[in-house]
Amino acid sequence: MMHSRHTKILSKIFLTIALLAVTIAVRADEALQTFLEQTLTTARDKNDLPAVAALIQIDGKTAAIAADGFRAHGHMEPVTIDDSWHIGSNTKALTATMIARLVEQGIMRFEDTLADSFPAFAKNMDPAYRNITITQLLSHTAGLPPLTDDNELPQFEDLIESVPSIRAQRIAVARSYLAMPPTSATGSFKYSNLGYIIAGAIAEARTGKTWEDLIKEQIFTPLGIKNAGFAAPGSSGKLDQPRGHKKTWWGKLVPLDPADIQSDNPQALGPAGTINISLKDWILFAEDQLNGVHGRGKLLKSETYRKLHSPVNGHYALGWGALYDPELLLLTHTGSNGYWLTDARIMPKHNIIFLIAMNSAGDTAEKSMKDIRKLLMERLKPFE
Repeated sequence: MMHSRHTKILSKIFLTIALLAVTIAVRADEALQTFLEQTLTTARDKNDLPAVAALIQIDGKTAAIAADGFRAHGHMEPVTIDDSWHIGSNTKALTATMIARLVEQGIMRFEDTLADSFPAFAKNMDPAYRNITITQLLSHTAGLPPLTDDNELPQFEDLIESVPSIRAQRIAVARSYLAMPPTSATGSFKYSNLGYIIAGAIAEARTGKTWEDLIKEQIFTPLGIKNAGFAAPGSSGKLDQPRGHKKTWWGKLVPLDPADIQSDNPQALGPAGTINISLKDWILFAEDQLNGVHGRGKLLKSETYRKLHSPVNGHYALGWGALYDPELLLLTHTGSNGYWLTDARIMPKHNIIFLIAMNSAGDTAEKSMKDIRKLLMERLKPFE
């Protein structure tokens, strides 16, 4: 009888402790949710942004998610936490991961050279490019032109204008640019969208599939990503998704219809930066990258994640900026096509991820992004 009474008392104590722990966790999440909502609202109001959204994940669970503002400047349709955002160069991490899966499947090798990959025009390549590897393409150390400035786009667009299919366009880009001399020293870091376009073209040549289909097959489907696509999200003539915004020379923000040719870069640039995705789906990819750091990723072997996350020159790895001290502290990337702005941060020490998205770009949006990022880092203390 005495034993039974003690058991009941202990059970009540443990239950009380468990309920208290749950209550504290709920209150902590509520406080973080309120903090995130206030942070986004303040940033948007202060800088007159159309909209901003963010998601914070801690230990594999969504700790806070919020969206503030409107899908299009001058319209009243509010953004939601389920909306999709154009993530620009944050696409590069998905491209690098897709190629890593093809490497594990024996279809490609990180050590494959450009001469090996394009035998049909290897002789026409500038000699400095022939021994450039897939790793160098993905780490911005191939010596290729940046293709990050509007002044570079006319030459690129003229090159692909008369080429009928998207795969043929990317091959044409590789053939043309690889015949020119490097614009920076091979082996040194020089950010280049062309490196990713060419890497995507190699994956297409090896598989016979478009980069878009490979991303769906190798990334979206195995991770259960449903709300994602390519180019600006949404339907023409409808405000069913946020719209990117172009700023006029007098400072007015103009929403861009997704059917407008100006709403995104040419489709051929896809592997470098044309994915749109919801925060709830983007976090599935980011979480898998974090899990990969800890040896439990779904997409790749542990050693392949390490390859993706290891800097090649400076702090840039394959599709990610990476900071070590001495363990991996941070995986990060920013993305923008000039009309949207996004930021991803993965911090393995305390299993923290946050994603931020805006449907505008430029100096004001970049300042707002920096402010939001600073406040989140101060609140979350991911390195302590």
